[in-house]
Amino acid sequence: MKYEKADLYWAYAISHEKVAKRLVEKGIASQDDVNETLEYLYDNLHMKDIQKLKASPACQEIISTYLKRGFPQNKYISLTDIAREINKESPSYVIQGWLRSRNTLEFLRIWESKNNPEFEEAECNALLEAMKAPSFTVTPKQWIIRTKAIGLVSNRGKNGGTFAHPDIACDFHMWVKPELRLALVEWVRESNNGEIVSKDC
Repeated sequence: MKYEKADLYWAYAISHEKVAKRLVEKGIASQDDVNETLEYLYDNLHMKDIQKLKASPACQEIISTYLKRGFPQNKYISLTDIAREINKESPSYVIQGWLRSRNTLEFLRIWESKNNPEFEEAECNALLEAMKAPSFTVTPKQWIIRTKAIGLVSNRGKNGGTFAHPDIACDFHMWVKPELRLALVEWVRESNNGEIVSKDC
């Protein structure tokens, strides 16, 4: 409801801008009068409600953890710890579920192609082909060894587990918590005044 309310506020403001522009073009009002009126309008919009839209805890979690400036990109994040929030006893099963998705492997392929000159594209293709068999499962170790991936790290032992570059950890975190994905989409939409801007990559 809050999002609908904010959209109405901005639609109201934009419609007044268009009317004001026509009044100036027709010589009915001066630009100074129009500017003063619009300034008054914006000052009296319910900005507190609009600002609340950007403060959802889920969105803040994603932004502060993965997207905030200054985050050390060489600091790998434990996917195992994130997975324990979903399955405390078997977090590795959660990670394997994520890797079982063709979309995940395509995402990892794109990341590795951009950041890893040693990435084995042919092995990635072989894994994608093998995934057509329902019983086939890609493990983090298998992905790392076969493709020479650097975005994931898998360690055994007391402090072991699967770790990932922040870009990849962000994708995993949003996969296990869809509410985070939705919060980020809503934040992007609100940051663009209610529109998702599409452009060629």
